[in-house]
Amino acid sequence: MTMTAFPPPNISSFVIRFVVSNPAEPSPNQPVYHGTIRHIQSDEELNFSSWKDAEAFIRRFVPLEDERT
Repeated sequence: MTMTAFPPPNISSFVIRFVVSNPAEPSPNQPVYHGTIRHIQSDEELNFSSWKDAEAFIRRFVPLEDERT
């Protein structure tokens, strides 16, 4: 019996840290939250103030599907 060798999985791990501003005192010049995301395997890090920026960073390492499709 021949065993088929499968390539190892491509694993990407992230640490995401959120900092939530005081919601009792919203400011138009300050986002409600900001944070930092780090890709563990490469040690690359990004500071973000919108989820779109964090998602774009993740997409550099993981081919996410578009929810609209």
